[in-house]
Amino acid sequence: MEIGKRLKEFRKKKKIKMPAIAAATGISKENLYKWEKGTKPSDFGLYNKLVEYLNEMENVPDQVSEDPKLNGNRKTRSSAAAFLTGIFLAQDEEPLLLFDNNIAPGNIVTISEQPVLITARIEAPVIGDVDGVIPVTGDSMEPKFRSGNWIAIKKLRFTKILNAGFFYYIVDKNLKGIIRRVRPGGENNSIILSAENANDYPETTRKMDDILAIFSIEAVIFK
Repeated sequence: MEIGKRLKEFRKKKKIKMPAIAAATGISKENLYKWEKGTKPSDFGLYNKLVEYLNEMENVPDQVSEDPKLNGNRKTRSSAAAFLTGIFLAQDEEPLLLFDNNIAPGNIVTISEQPVLITARIEAPVIGDVDGVIPVTGDSMEPKFRSGNWIAIKKLRFTKILNAGFFYYIVDKNLKGIIRRVRPGGENNSIILSAENANDYPETTRKMDDILAIFSIEAVIFK
């Protein structure tokens, strides 16, 4: 099969945007669009990079999920995603597909001088459109969110629109991410973060200016 047709079918099947493929392969999106439309690659090295990428990604298995509902939270049983996604925290860029299995989901790394949250990619129609999944760590949110489980998250584009009493995954400018129940703070432009295990983790107030990104929690996933 010609590389352009193969690329087009791959993108359609996996629902991956071209900028993400460009970031993963190091090939400009302009070249990728040209190849997809039928132009033959003139750089054999770049051609081989794309072939290698497609060979690896086409064999990634899709996820199989279930959707039992409990206490208003959607939960699904599924294996961890087969590859990783990098979510830019400080700006709204296209997510990056990552292949370095040495980076664990939930970590925050620097890519192109920008902080990026590493998530495991998952395709689960019952959950809907999410940025990825990350593991729950620590006991601050037990029993609602137990360590070892995973949460499916989606980055909010408008962080001033929050639902009081809902749970969110919040990353501050120290690049620390936590799950907390949120409600408006007494100070202007601030929010109060509450843990479920309130005896050991007192609630705190954060100014919105000190927060880098906020993610909605779309589902809890049992590993």
